[in-house]
Amino acid sequence: MAGIAIGNIRNNRQYEQDVEETLNMIATYFATATEDEYDEIAQTIRHDLVFSEYGRDMENLIQYIPNTSESCPTCQESYPAQAFLVCVNTGETYSLDVYHTDESPDDEYGGMRLSFGYDEISEASIHVTSYPGEQDGYAEIFRGRRIVSAHKMKSVFCDDCIREILNTIDGQLLEEVVLFDAEQKAFYPVKDEETLQIGSYGLAVSYDSGDFRIDIEYVSE
Repeated sequence: MAGIAIGNIRNNRQYEQDVEETLNMIATYFATATEDEYDEIAQTIRHDLVFSEYGRDMENLIQYIPNTSESCPTCQESYPAQAFLVCVNTGETYSLDVYHTDESPDDEYGGMRLSFGYDEISEASIHVTSYPGEQDGYAEIFRGRRIVSAHKMKSVFCDDCIREILNTIDGQLLEEVVLFDAEQKAFYPVKDEETLQIGSYGLAVSYDSGDFRIDIEYVSE
């Protein structure tokens, strides 16, 4: 019993020392920061206090955040398209299909189609352009602060979909967007040199100067 008590005392002292060091670190960060540096300091603290503890195991980390989502955007019974780009901060979905579900590649088309989106949290802009007459298109993700909010994810996605999203990144850091196969209910990472087929569309991801581009080509089933 005495040995256990001594061990507990040592553990408590070590815990107190760790807490004191942590508080001193936070105080030092903010005491030396200028107003323009607070965002960067917050990122540093997040890395030192969170990722040093959990590494890249985000699923283990966010289990402590309650899920408040009411309607998960990737758990619908049907979808108006096959391939989607999904913003993990907002739950917004952007169709990558060149054709609508009631259209045929054999029809005559002219011009192009555009859709846009913006993620205020990460400050990422999403542009999707398609050319039905040429059976192709592309999506561009212009990235800003590159922030993913676990709290926002838990407010828009169900826990099952969050788990599936995190499984796609295989221990890497999660980007602001993921690819979604509506028919197979499968997620894929947006990363450089990633190529895959979702439904009738071939997708090829490229990375340049911090931004992503996804080339889209109609390839049939």
